[in-house]
Parts: sequence; structure tokens; C-alpha cells
Amino acid sequence: MRINVGTKLWLAFVGTIALCVLTLYLLLHNSLRQGFLDYTSQQSVQRLEILRSALANIYREENSFRALESNPSRWLNLKEIVFAESDELFRGIPDPQATEAPRTYYREFVSSISLHSADKQLLLGVIKPNQTLDWIPVTDADQILGFISFVKPTVVSRQQDQNFIQHQFKIFSIISLFVLVTATIVATLLARRISRPLTHIAEKAHALASGNYSQTLPVTSQDEIGQLCNSFNQLSEALAANQQSRAQWVADISHEMRTPLSVLKVQIEAMQDGIRPANHENLAFLYEKTLGLSNLIDDLFELSLSDVGALTYHKQIISLAPLVSTCLEHFQVKAQAAGLTLKDNVDATKNYSVVADSHRLEQLFSNLLENSIRYTDTGGLIEVGISTCGSQVKITIDDSAPGVALEQQEQIFERLYRLENSRSRATGGAGLGLAICKNIVSAHQGKITAGASVLGGLQICIELPKA
Repeated sequence: MRINVGTKLWLAFVGTIALCVLTLYLLLHNSLRQGFLDYTSQQSVQRLEILRSALANIYREENSFRALESNPSRWLNLKEIVFAESDELFRGIPDPQATEAPRTYYREFVSSISLHSADKQLLLGVIKPNQTLDWIPVTDADQILGFISFVKPTVVSRQQDQNFIQHQFKIFSIISLFVLVTATIVATLLARRISRPLTHIAEKAHALASGNYSQTLPVTSQDEIGQLCNSFNQLSEALAANQQSRAQWVADISHEMRTPLSVLKVQIEAMQDGIRPANHENLAFLYEKTLGLSNLIDDLFELSLSDVGALTYHKQIISLAPLVSTCLEHFQVKAQAAGLTLKDNVDATKNYSVVADSHRLEQLFSNLLENSIRYTDTGGLIEVGISTCGSQVKITIDDSAPGVALEQQEQIFERLYRLENSRSRATGGAGLGLAICKNIVSAHQGKITAGASVLGGLQICIELPKA
């Protein structure tokens, strides 16, 4: 049988309180009885004060208890004095039956009194085996003359005392029952209050697992349950965003691949129908479209590898200055063909060392330079520089107009994202290059950001930790 959380909490609360009440009852039971027996012993000591004074006087006058020891009747007379004092407690009580049990108790108490020497040798009285004795010293001027012993009570024998103890137990039982009932009611309310949001969370989680990502929970507290509800809402939002992003991702990929495929299909059908000749120029056009489609597939494959961390990285300490300068040399011809000036502002005399994969950094800088050359207007300028900032090495790539709006600067690193202005599909590319660049920088524990350039275009800033 499955027990829910509310029932478990209720059982835990009620079981703990019941155990505490039972433990208190047992401790009180033992403590009250033992305390009452100790109180009885103290009363007995007080009753023996007359006897102790009388024995001290006898010892002082006779210098020993030998005369008393040789005259047992005299010892009995002394004990009768103790009983007579106790008997005064019951004078004036009209009911003889009500005083019979106490008189019997005090008579037994007086009969258990014995006299011992200073070394606790029995002089007068009778000691039965296995009896627990209380010892009262008989002293004179701080000198122990002997001891008076009496049997320490181990059970409450008087009916009045038993009635008193039973009355105390009855009162405590009523109080315990009241506490247990109150605790049960409180435990029921608490268990319901705690288990209700958990049950609600379980229902919402089941719906979330079924694919319904619109589930949200109200956050009504700041405790762990409130934090759990807040985390659940964040998870629901993240799953909904991921689902939407995945659907958009599939739609964008389909759109990216459909455009070149449609062109290829139309061109091939035109050649089959004889509308367009299968000459070198038309075949070169088909090859260009096929090459663009192949590049798109390669970018998608590389992006998927970087997303799952499957790209291989062979990191070592390298200097960025010669690496960046080499990449700039490779793109000088392409920049000149596009009517652009590619300026190298890297100080080759400084050692900008980082721990990185040189091939991946070449891929990173190549993608960024390719992107700047593709989207910068003819006659523009591209500048590349390296500087240090604390424990970071900063690489900046600035280009001239056109620029990117502030609200779109962070979005350009999203996959398949394109701007609506001149940095659009018309200039080529599938919008995957910057997404790949972001993954490469993240794999090197760095950061890549976009901002406005002083040249009037876009600035890409890369920060990598120093070696």
C-alpha cells in the first residue's frame, strides 16, 4: 500500500508527540514515586530528632550505650516516645478506620529502628537481610557517638499516599490526553498544509512530463517549498522556450535548405526541358548553389558537434600576436577584392599568451573576418587589435558602416539569426558562423560580445584568460 507524504508527515508528528508524552509519563511515574519515598524518609528523620537527642544525652551522661544495651526495655521506652509523637498526628480524627492504616505504618516504622555503634555494629534492634537502611548519626560536639538506622521504604504503603499519587497520575493522564489530541489536530493541519503544495507540484510535474510546458505554480512562501515552486516555474519556462527554439530551429533549417534546393530544382528542370542549355556557365551556377548547400550542411554539423562538446581541442600555450597576424595576411587579398582596407593594429613585440587550440582560434578569427568582409560596405575599413585587461587578453575586430542596432547586438550570436538591414541573406551565409564562434570561445573559458564600433559599424570583442 502506498502511503502519501501527508500521511507520513502526520504519522511522524503524532508518533513523535505520543512517544514524548509516554516518555514523560513514565519518567513522572518513577520520579513521583521515588520523590515521595525520599520525602517519607525525610519525615522519618525529622521524627527521630527526639530519639537522637535522647541518645546523645544518655551517651553524654553514661559515656557509652552499654547501660542502654543491657536494658532493652529502656530502649523500647525510647522508641515508644517516637510512636507517641507520631500518634499525635491522628488525635481528633473521629473515624478509627481512617487512622488504622497510618498507625500500622508508623508502628512498623518504629519497630524497624535500630541502634548501632560508631562503627555501625548493631547494639539494639533487629535487622533483616536484604533491607535498605537509612543512617542517622548520633553526635555530640561534632563527634559521632553512634548511628540510628531504620528501614528505608521501597513502596508507598499508606493508602493516603497511594491516593495522592494516583490522583497526580490521573491529572497528568488527562493533561497528556489533551496534549495528544491538540497535537494530533495541529499535526493534521500542518501535514495538510505541507503536503498540499507537494501534491500540486506532483500533478504539474506529471503534466510537464507529458509535454504540457505551460504549467506554472503560485509561489506563496519563501521557504524550501516556495523555492521549489519557483524552480519548477523556471524549468517550465526553459522547456517551453527550448521547445519553441527547437521548432524555430527546424523551421529555419528547412527554409535555409529549401531555397538553394528550389533553385537547383528549377535550373535542372529548365535544362531537362531544353529551356536553358547545359553549358559551362549554367553548370557553374549549379555548382555554386550546391557548394553553398554543402557549406550550410557542414556548418550545421560543426555547430551540432560544438553544442554537445564533441569538437576536439588540443590546447597549449600559444602567442596570439603571430596567430592573428597570419590570419590577417590570409584575408588581405579577399578584403582588397571587396574594396576594403584590412588594418593590423597588433603589437608584434608583445607576448599575448593564452592556453588554447591554435586551429580552433584560426577558425574563430577566420569566421569573424569573413563576417566583417561580407557585411562591410565597399570602401570601408576593418581594424584588428589586441590588448590586456587584468587577467584577460582582449581581441577586438572593428569594421565601418553599416552598424547593428543596440537591441540586436546580442542576438547576432543566435543560430540562423539575420538582421533585416544590409547584413542579410542577400550577402550570403546561413547565420551559423557567429554561433560557432560563441561555442569556440566558451570552450576556451572566454567571452565574446558585440557592440558599436568607433568606425561606425560593429565591434566584436573576445576575452580569453591569460596563460
